Amino acid sequence: MNIQEQRPPVFSAKLVLGLVVIAGGLILLLDSLHWYDAWHLLAWWPLALAAFGLARLAQDGPLSLRGHIWLGFAVAGFISQFGPWGLLERWWPIFLVWGGAVVTLRAIFPQPKRARRCQRNPPSPGPDVSCDPEHESTQVKP
Repeated sequence: MNIQEQRPPVFSAKLVLGLVVIAGGLILLLDSLHWYDAWHLLAWWPLALAAFGLARLAQDGPLSLRGHIWLGFAVAGFISQFGPWGLLERWWPIFLVWGGAVVTLRAIFPQPKRARRCQRNPPSPGPDVSCDPEHESTQVKP
């Protein structure tokens, strides 16, 4: 096996979650110490949703349904935060069109199935990995 296949991708949803939690904590710390009125930075919360969406698209491919859902929430958040009043109420059907386009493209271009990371019933270890002291195995005995 190639070493690159064994290593998980660097840009992942877990990385984004960790960075978002750290950034949020630092912003709130700055505000609680009265060093900076950090509540102005928290208006940019849709960036965190966009980062989750981009991480999902990077991991699962450009037609990742989860990635597009996160990006859709990010766009809706940006529109509600910074857009003109009433823009989201008039243009919400565009999200239905976007979602339908992604589902249609996924039907036309099926995505490869990803292997699940955990199994409910993992295979039992073979006799060569037994921890029973009376059982002969290939393990080094103390």
